[in-house]
Amino acid sequence: MSRKAGLSRRDFLRGAAMTAIGVTVASCAQPTPQIVEKPVVQTVVVEKAIPVEKPVTVVVEKQVPVEKVVKETIVVEKQVVVEKVVERRYNEAPMLAAQVGAGKLPPVDERLPENPLVLPVIEQIGKYGGTWRRAYSGMSDRWGPTKIVEEYFWEYDPDLTIRPNVASKWELSSDASEWTIYLRRGMKWSDGEPFDTDDIAFFRDAVWKNKTLTPAPESDELFSIDGKPMEIEILDKWAFKLKFAKPYAMLGIRTWIWNYPEHYMKQYHPDYVSKEALDKEVKAAGVETWDQMWNHFCSSKKYGWWVNPDLPVIWPWKTTVPPPAEVIEMERNPYFWQVDAQGNQLPYIDRVTHRLFNDYSVLQMWVMNGEIDCQMRHMYFDYTTMKENEQRGDYRVLLWKQGSTLALNPNPTCPDKVLGELFGNVDFRHAMSVAIDREELNEMFGKGQYVPRQACPVKGSPQYDPSWTYKWIEYDPAKANELLDGLGLKWDAAHKFRLRPDGQPLRVTIESQSINVMHEMIARWFNDVGIDVALSQVERSLYEEHGQSGAIEIGTWSMDAALLPMMAPNNWLGFSLEMPWAGLWGLWKMTGGTQGQEPPANHPIREIWQAWDDTKASRSLKEATEKFKKIMDIHRDNIFNIGIMGEGPVMLIAKNNFRNVVGGYVQDDPTRDEHLLKDAQFFFSG
Repeated sequence: MSRKAGLSRRDFLRGAAMTAIGVTVASCAQPTPQIVEKPVVQTVVVEKAIPVEKPVTVVVEKQVPVEKVVKETIVVEKQVVVEKVVERRYNEAPMLAAQVGAGKLPPVDERLPENPLVLPVIEQIGKYGGTWRRAYSGMSDRWGPTKIVEEYFWEYDPDLTIRPNVASKWELSSDASEWTIYLRRGMKWSDGEPFDTDDIAFFRDAVWKNKTLTPAPESDELFSIDGKPMEIEILDKWAFKLKFAKPYAMLGIRTWIWNYPEHYMKQYHPDYVSKEALDKEVKAAGVETWDQMWNHFCSSKKYGWWVNPDLPVIWPWKTTVPPPAEVIEMERNPYFWQVDAQGNQLPYIDRVTHRLFNDYSVLQMWVMNGEIDCQMRHMYFDYTTMKENEQRGDYRVLLWKQGSTLALNPNPTCPDKVLGELFGNVDFRHAMSVAIDREELNEMFGKGQYVPRQACPVKGSPQYDPSWTYKWIEYDPAKANELLDGLGLKWDAAHKFRLRPDGQPLRVTIESQSINVMHEMIARWFNDVGIDVALSQVERSLYEEHGQSGAIEIGTWSMDAALLPMMAPNNWLGFSLEMPWAGLWGLWKMTGGTQGQEPPANHPIREIWQAWDDTKASRSLKEATEKFKKIMDIHRDNIFNIGIMGEGPVMLIAKNNFRNVVGGYVQDDPTRDEHLLKDAQFFFSG
């Protein structure tokens, strides 16, 4: 390898709408290049048709008229050659033009790939410059910054169709078991080094096949089929192939990226450097093992790009001042590979900042004072109040709809085995569900703007099911008491609370990141039917830690990914430890049995996992959708997650001069919130 390694890291270390799949998706056209075409005419005259064993498809820029008519048509394997002389003229931000003039950067044409992605215009062609001001709540709030920068091999457009992104195109084999993926020729990392299949090979060899970093690839939900992990074959500098043991047409609706720059990351991997050199870096990082350093400062699955300014990225902005700073700073990537319809290199905005807040009242004041330029995350304020202050803050409130439902998530694998048995009983969950007055909650907590519902796919989803949406949502304390009586949960002598099967008081802990009126009202209703409730508030990182260890009894987490559940199925498979309805069973499955607990042989979770394996092995999306229905049916029949209310309004706050931002879409985690609008083309109009 001729690439240089970036070594300036030591100091900071201390601190369905789904498209048909199985056809080639052509790359987006370049922006209005000047093209001179020279047709090469070849006349073939034959007396009879000549059979050809392997016909091919020829795609040309435009049809060329042929003056002479041949006697008969012949299919030939030789393509008509179209010579092109292309003069590419791209534009760039003034701050980058100044660096080019100073000799610090190559010209923009040399920084862009041969076929940059052209983004469609949302409102208008933008202007360069400015700093986009946002807010974040701490180290565990990495998903806010992450969602506005991450780029995947292919992505969803606002109309929920899949389009090429990092990959310029892809092909699916006839048996749907092999994907050939084409990168953009000449694409580069943020430090100017090539982004090509050397990086894919590095992921394969250093991460995917490394037992320390990937101990159970056969259990990887995205890249394994029927317990057999994918194989990665490098075809050339710009193309690679993913091979699966069975058909896997569904990969085409699922988004992912491997952000592993080989030229940088190999210096922190034991397969590429000496033990002495690696030990030195581990010590400088203040950790005990090389994989701890890797997972925190390098891996795209952890913090990576956010905390490590030296890590090359392919995002529109890269970190320059990492957390836990009071203000996180990100600056434009000079090698970003997207342009607008007029050939302007994106992003338009020079810098993005995230200011630390510890109190939502403080964040609300920032918004009303006009100190937040555009943000959807954490905008949990009263809609009327925010509308009344639009003129004061010089902003507008754009409404989206939630693709999620607030839910209670009972954990059948919690440390208290008696409670775990109750949480695993469908009648107990039924009783908890009908003990909640969702209509009152909606009026008191949701201002009447939510839909009382179960935790299931939202309207607009291919999996939307009204019979599931409205199951067990009626407020019926008499029914709840009847069900609890039927489970043998008797009242204590004072008729205050019920007793568990072991004679102890029936007391459960509902754990969340905040205790509010909704939680207090739910606790009161549970108390009314004899279930004593304790409320526990913890910070998000601790909540995630409790989920990982199985310590949560009843968690509170939204059932998101409910717009395109086939695209992001972890919540439905029990693989999201923030939603512990499967608890340590999901962890057992994800780690190939090395962690967690094995579920009972007859538990429905096993049927769900088998149905998912069958779904993934489908040869078409139509077949996959039919098989996925079994997973949805099992959830509908069992109500593992007790929905409360959802499909509520989501506020996207945008300053009046912050453009290419519009309302009217569904906010859902897999489509990355406002990133659905392609935030590289957000801009300040003046």
